[in-house]
Amino acid sequence: MNKRIAVVGAGAIGAAIGAYLIKAGHDITLIDQWAAHIEKIRSDGLKLTDQNGESTVPAKALHLSDVSNLSEQFDIVYLSVKSYDTQWSTYLIEPFLKPMGFILPAQNALNDELVASIVGFSRTVGCVPHIGSAVYEPGHVIRTDPTTSRSFTIGELSGLITPRLLEIADNLKVTGPSELTTNILGERWAKLVVNCMRNTIAGLIGPALSSLTEAQKDTTDLIRAATGCEVVRVGLALGVTIEPVWGIPAQELAETTTRNSLETLKDKLEAHARQIEATPDQAQKVGAPSRPSLLQDVIKGRRTEVDYLNGHVVKKGEKLGIATPMNRAITDLMKKLEKGEIKPGPSYLPQLTAHLAF
Repeated sequence: MNKRIAVVGAGAIGAAIGAYLIKAGHDITLIDQWAAHIEKIRSDGLKLTDQNGESTVPAKALHLSDVSNLSEQFDIVYLSVKSYDTQWSTYLIEPFLKPMGFILPAQNALNDELVASIVGFSRTVGCVPHIGSAVYEPGHVIRTDPTTSRSFTIGELSGLITPRLLEIADNLKVTGPSELTTNILGERWAKLVVNCMRNTIAGLIGPALSSLTEAQKDTTDLIRAATGCEVVRVGLALGVTIEPVWGIPAQELAETTTRNSLETLKDKLEAHARQIEATPDQAQKVGAPSRPSLLQDVIKGRRTEVDYLNGHVVKKGEKLGIATPMNRAITDLMKKLEKGEIKPGPSYLPQLTAHLAF
């Protein structure tokens, strides 16, 4: 309880981590570049809404410009910024990390090695977030999935189960069940598969995602399945032992090469999605729908992480000679959307189905 913990990037994931750990009595400092968010937390505390109700905790909150005035170093840092902010954020906080301290990149995408190249591999611990959360107004984080759902998977880059890993898992249990892994890279890639299937496509469709027709939903699920298959093939070709994706062995996705097998895979993925998505009752309890992070960025008019998700897969596929037509098409459309050349909507679904590999 006496360790000093920083959360760099107090957005949806970071604010949720901070709120739960503060409630549990940990010494937490929140650091973020959204000035209004920090000021609201300073004046009124950090409000957390989840299925159990609403609570507000007092929190130490710093603007980026305040970091240089810190006089003490941190034992643990949760890095929860967008992937494109990883490098400079790590350099920002590194001088304020204790020699035996470590950073947990609680982010989407594959940023562990980048963080480790700056602070050292022994000072980096993998942390895959599964928690669903959102920040739509300053000072207020909303947990959109049940608190009984798996929240985080953590693992050493070495694959060892260490005392600090056990300590972190014990700390994070206040957010919900958290798991240890000896294969953090495989867990990262499994989450990358999910993000490429769901986040970017949700962002491309936009808020209309919640009002698709049954035919549009079926097409979307088919596109998602094809997207995931491409991601798995690239990851396996890189030598990664990818963990099961929603309970489905990665090899099954890699070997999905016919329309019939894709339809079967689509049905399996869709069945799992129905199990984990927030029910109307859950959404009503927390006052917000469950939206993937990239869709939240689109709604807010922010830059997305597509280059670090589907775009990353496309680049790796090019080097390996592995075709990724669906991921490429999604990336290209998302880049146009970011530039304001197109608007989100389901009208792109027929265009994407043209990139099915069979």
